[in-house]
Amino acid sequence: MIVCADDYGLREDIDRAILELCSLNKLSAVSCMVLFKRCDAKVLSGLLTHQAKVDIGLHLCLTDEGLPSALPPAECKLPEFKLLFRRAVLGRINPQDIFRQISVQYELFVTKCGRCPDHIDGHLHAHQLPGVRVVLADFVRSLPLEHRPYVRNTRISVSAIRRQKLPWMKAVVIGEFGRRMQSALRAAKVPTNDGFAGIYNFKQWRRYPGYLPKFADCLRKPNGILVVHPGFEDSWRLQEFESLRESVALNRRLNRFQHSSS
Repeated sequence: MIVCADDYGLREDIDRAILELCSLNKLSAVSCMVLFKRCDAKVLSGLLTHQAKVDIGLHLCLTDEGLPSALPPAECKLPEFKLLFRRAVLGRINPQDIFRQISVQYELFVTKCGRCPDHIDGHLHAHQLPGVRVVLADFVRSLPLEHRPYVRNTRISVSAIRRQKLPWMKAVVIGEFGRRMQSALRAAKVPTNDGFAGIYNFKQWRRYPGYLPKFADCLRKPNGILVVHPGFEDSWRLQEFESLRESVALNRRLNRFQHSSS
């Protein structure tokens, strides 16, 4: 099982929480928001000290999050998520614009980290939207074979989460986009995970200590991904951090991506 922390580079408290969990061997993957100016080489250097045991990847940001961008203003005009979602479902995504944005953020990652990403996923799972997912698969296929990262999908076993009595309505919606993403990636022969968990209503953060072991029990294959969002400032992020820090069972199952199992 891969335990992947999202949003590195978004805020200082998130970075600190992720680095502490890496030091405690509680994570096996971290996704970085290199689009933001604050996520610079200095911020990333702390994370790179863990690269021997942690997959370090690109957390694509295709929406406006209100933070200063590392790109010139003319290159960083991004829509709000609702607008991007509406364009996607109506078939109004411009594939050239998406390809350019993916390419630019990929190059930002390489420049700031001095290496290629181990994986690619998307903030708010926007990389799975119609008109985006196929472009991302095409982009990965355009890379030299030795530099191709694995790409995350959020295909979720509904029967598994219901069997564990986990919240399932939000997971079903996100999981359907993940199912289509997985199909697109496999058709393009791009490595991807097999299994996904960690979706819940963040307003129910007090229940997370009970959710965490059940999320893990939904993932039975080495390439299953448990997504987490640790931090210190938000109650829900702090709860995730504390639950991960205290978990002993997760340590025994921690794994990095195995391409042979994709």
